[in-house]
Amino acid sequence: MGWIILSLAVGAIGVNRNIGFAGAFFLSLFLSPVIGLIFTLVSKSDDQVKFETELLSNAKKQTEGILKAGDKSFTDELYKLKSLLDSDLITREEFEIEKENLRNSLSQKKTVLSLYCFPTSGISGRLMVRVGDKGNFIDLPQGRDNALDFDVHAGEVNVVISPTGFFASEKKVYLKAVIDETTRYDISEIYMQ
Repeated sequence: MGWIILSLAVGAIGVNRNIGFAGAFFLSLFLSPVIGLIFTLVSKSDDQVKFETELLSNAKKQTEGILKAGDKSFTDELYKLKSLLDSDLITREEFEIEKENLRNSLSQKKTVLSLYCFPTSGISGRLMVRVGDKGNFIDLPQGRDNALDFDVHAGEVNVVISPTGFFASEKKVYLKAVIDETTRYDISEIYMQ
């Protein structure tokens, strides 16, 4: 009878623990109240389990936030630099230095589509491009040395070319990009085809 009462007492201790009343009671009843008490006291309390779960969840959210913040693409950063250059907030030399720093910061090979244009008599105004289905149009610089680089997936890449002149229409083309290489295109030549 004392065995059962001690087992009930151990079960009562296990109510707010991970082992629960039933686990603590039956463990004490079948093995011994002392062994049941040891297992019950080693078992985490419900409050401790809840606290650890919340702590783990918060740590996971923080980690995801940090990873998302550090997941800026080369194209996004280059677009920001180009905007600064267009706004005359940085000089052409500073732009080239920062562009090179961006290229050097890439630790792995990337598939890059490098776009530029040369002035042609058949196109009035500037050429703008949008790489992919989303995003803004970006003014293309003139000359191969000033090419804009876009991180892309290998294969065919959707590029929309939009001249700024009157009576000019957009042109949608698919350009081939080779994996882990930089593929260069003169957009003015492609637009005139």
